[in-house]
Amino acid sequence: MPFLHQLLLSLSLAASFLTTATDATLFSNSEIIDQISVLQNSESYLSADALDNTDSYQFQAALITAETLANDDSVELKHILNFYVLSCIYYATNGVGNTETNFPGSWIEEENWLSTSDYCSWWGITCYQEDAVECDVDDGDSLFVTTTSDTDDRVLGICLAFNNVSGVWPAETGLLGGYLALLAVDENEYAMAVEPYDWFASLSGLKQLYAGSSSWDAHGIPTTLNQLSQLEYFSVPYTYWSEGPIRGEAFAGLDNLKYVDMSDNLYDWMGDERSTLPDALVELPQLQSFLLNNVIFHNDDREEYFVTLSFLERMTGGVVKVWLDNTRLSGTIPPLPVTLKSFSLLGSGVLGNLNEFKEGQARLTELWLAGNQFEGTIPLNMAARMDCSVTAPCWLHLEGNPELEGSMPPGLCTRYLANENKQDQFVSLGGDAAQCDGSCCTCVGLECGNFEEFPVFAPPPPPSTSSPAPAPGLPPGQLCFSGATLVETKDRGLLRMDQLQLGDLVLTDAETYEPIYSFGHYDINAVNKAEFLQISTEQSLGSLELTPNHFVFKEGNQAVPASSLSVGDKVVMASGDSDAIVSIRTVTRKGVFAPYTYSGTIITNGIKSSSFATVQDNARYVTLGTNGIQVPITYHQLGLIFESPHRLYCRLLWLVVGRTTTTTTTTTESYNNEGMSVWVEQPLQWYEWLIMQQSLVVSGTLLLLVVGLWCVVNVFEMMMLWHPAGLVAWVVLVIVACRRRNCCSKRAT
Repeated sequence: MPFLHQLLLSLSLAASFLTTATDATLFSNSEIIDQISVLQNSESYLSADALDNTDSYQFQAALITAETLANDDSVELKHILNFYVLSCIYYATNGVGNTETNFPGSWIEEENWLSTSDYCSWWGITCYQEDAVECDVDDGDSLFVTTTSDTDDRVLGICLAFNNVSGVWPAETGLLGGYLALLAVDENEYAMAVEPYDWFASLSGLKQLYAGSSSWDAHGIPTTLNQLSQLEYFSVPYTYWSEGPIRGEAFAGLDNLKYVDMSDNLYDWMGDERSTLPDALVELPQLQSFLLNNVIFHNDDREEYFVTLSFLERMTGGVVKVWLDNTRLSGTIPPLPVTLKSFSLLGSGVLGNLNEFKEGQARLTELWLAGNQFEGTIPLNMAARMDCSVTAPCWLHLEGNPELEGSMPPGLCTRYLANENKQDQFVSLGGDAAQCDGSCCTCVGLECGNFEEFPVFAPPPPPSTSSPAPAPGLPPGQLCFSGATLVETKDRGLLRMDQLQLGDLVLTDAETYEPIYSFGHYDINAVNKAEFLQISTEQSLGSLELTPNHFVFKEGNQAVPASSLSVGDKVVMASGDSDAIVSIRTVTRKGVFAPYTYSGTIITNGIKSSSFATVQDNARYVTLGTNGIQVPITYHQLGLIFESPHRLYCRLLWLVVGRTTTTTTTTTESYNNEGMSVWVEQPLQWYEWLIMQQSLVVSGTLLLLVVGLWCVVNVFEMMMLWHPAGLVAWVVLVIVACRRRNCCSKRAT
């Protein structure tokens, strides 16, 4: 019944939004809140209970929407929706910290935001009642639309570029639906958005997406991009849409896409298309500009590999501009698309004989081949390959190819000299001294300004016929966080895991800070490479990265292996509340860390985690023998018990020498070459031997003895921590009892 009630409410709201009636309705404060509640429950990608959290940006946005729009006879449902969504953006991204920064500062421009009910007048917002979106983005284009009377007051464009936007971009943006045509958040270093981008599916009218030079995060190019079916401009240079593959599926069906800029990123292997780019990308039917500058492609071992230029032959949709500067490429230049006018390969290490650059292909206006490995001579017909005019002057740069021989062909010089008669415009012609032996070149070598010094290229690696030797990795079952994991410290604020030191006071629950007394792993030199699960919730600070066997606390305060979690499961947050997991993915990182606290817990990226892990894949409980006899003790509990002597030693040491500092680290903690603590290495090897013993009598007895002994140490440790006076009294009583016993023995004799 609740589902049916919700469905009817949603359908009622949808019908209200679609109506074009002009009759105004007075909405009370509570009625506006009710409408927002229905909105918040209308899409699966939104948090249904967000309005119950008084600290949430949704709660703040709902309050200001109700306060501003209540009892206004000009307000319609569309005004409530648009005002609420923009208020969500304001509260989620203005002066809000995230994993990139704790203190981002406020927006630079926020004129009229929240101060008036006319959200169309807010800085950076454009509605359909205007003719175009004016937005200062790198491409510089404005989007022109047809004004229609029934779409007034709908938000068409959001342009917050260059505005110190921070926080995490809200999924509520999807509620703007098919009306939103432009979203520009580029040049905001601390502006984040995180996977999954399910809200893209609602933006059926989005034509321009600019997120360059921001902290938008995804594992490569997410497949949900293909939900933006009307997308024409796509710009994500220098973002965290990186460290993953360029998925062909992401571009499937984007038949209107004209402009793609994915420069300044790092991408992984691309499935079966390892040596080239996906067909779905390069064969886009409307693609005109393609920029892939300063990109590194790497394989599973983080080694660079080179994409071949063969994809150029498949760009038959009318491409005009292809720039691949400083992206290492292999192969020679294939036949170029006949529509191409601007082609740049500065510093890409391309090989081949320039004589193969033949007539009959594209006639270019701009050709930048400086800083490569071309050989042979400049083709005599090169001038015929250039299409110069007064309105489209030519640029040709060949400097920095040390194996290139001969002079500039006479035809090129003739074209250049024609500038004097304004019949031709060959404004920039660059080469090395060997080519520029006359007066033809406009610049020579480094004087052309394309490089501070010419690159020197190592030869590309030969094709591998066998699997490469694996890099050092973690032993099975090891427990670790990645160095990018975030931890709140009492004295030094929010730190990455690889910035922590012994003695740092770290948050272990809502209000408690405990010192790091040891590291089970401290791989500061990034020797180890491991696979981590990257877990995100709506309230987490970015994504928690930990090995699959590491324990994290599930709803009910249950310590479970991270590998047992699924999207939708709820984990314990720093506040003690639970929050649902919205995404889990696997990433590979170098550098592993495992800080130990007294309680065996630590808050990581806002999520409560354990200091410990299972050494048996996916096992929560200790299991003995090859037949798998389960013991009713979890690995989190076992870790606390086994660490008792180590903790007690550190407590006693700190009572003597004071709190550990970086100057005492080397005397209180030692690690092997892989960064594993010596306190962990030997006990771990012994325990792994123990649990594999076929005789349950042997393994069970030994485990019982060790656990029993360590429990006594643990009791002693707890008494010292929580009841030091009682511990002293107990010690005194033991001493007195022993002395009395000795006295009685003497009298008896």
